[in-house]
Amino acid sequence: MVRRLFYSTLLAALLGALPCADVLQAEELVWGVVPIPGVFNVRDGQVVDGVLFEAMQLLAARLPELQMRYEVLPMARVEQRMGEQGEMCSSGQLQSPERDQQGYFVPYVATTPIHVLVRRQTRDQLLIEDGQVSLDWLFGNPYLRGALAKSRVYPASIRERLLQAHAAGHLPELGGSQGGENLLLMVSHHRLDYVFDYPVIYTEVMRHFSLSDALVSVPLRENAELVTVGIYCSRTPWGARMAGRIDQAIRELSATPASTLAIYQRWLPPEVYSHYHKQLLTFFAQRASAAPLLFD
Repeated sequence: MVRRLFYSTLLAALLGALPCADVLQAEELVWGVVPIPGVFNVRDGQVVDGVLFEAMQLLAARLPELQMRYEVLPMARVEQRMGEQGEMCSSGQLQSPERDQQGYFVPYVATTPIHVLVRRQTRDQLLIEDGQVSLDWLFGNPYLRGALAKSRVYPASIRERLLQAHAAGHLPELGGSQGGENLLLMVSHHRLDYVFDYPVIYTEVMRHFSLSDALVSVPLRENAELVTVGIYCSRTPWGARMAGRIDQAIRELSATPASTLAIYQRWLPPEVYSHYHKQLLTFFAQRASAAPLLFD
């Protein structure tokens, strides 16, 4: 009797020490994350918060069978890993033909349009009509110096026009910080007159960096609609399967957007959130009702 009790206790202890079946079957999903202020905020090499990081937590809750891990990488390294067909996905991406060659794109959330960021005194020099400034006017003004961030892919609605201005020598492309926030600092310190960026990024930069002059944002006439931000998974059979699972989870999450909208409300300036609230509701309704994406 004592011997049976001993062996029963020993067996129970051994079974308790073994990982449960759910843990054994958990599949790891590695996210390549580019640190961008307000989107993915990184401290000591770890992602700590940000509007898209919080949205990713909602997505993770829909995929409990996946064990998610974040790797903080520069954009060039993310693209390299994708090109090497490693088992990786990356969030916070704009779709582009170049990136489509390396991965499968899954639309996820929407961002408010990119704006022109200038010093307050420079705003008085702009030709603003109906609250907006046009790219043609900016590029035609020889006294204002703008720049593009080398690490950024800009929205499709203005991408070609920006590249044309760059090719014509009107808009240099500058490197620096991984998220391109150094260009905002250059405007503040009078080394540039304007750059193109998102309100959520500037708001975060304003909180954490020392600015010489405060900046203001002005909407672009050519870029007034929400911009789709999504996820790329490597262009492999693994990536196709993972992209399909993520697409299903996103459609389910989009059907009940209250939690996602609460994230927007926390991170966007109040006037920006109020202005785009209806557009965001429409975006999520359309995403929820979209047919499942097919990946070859």
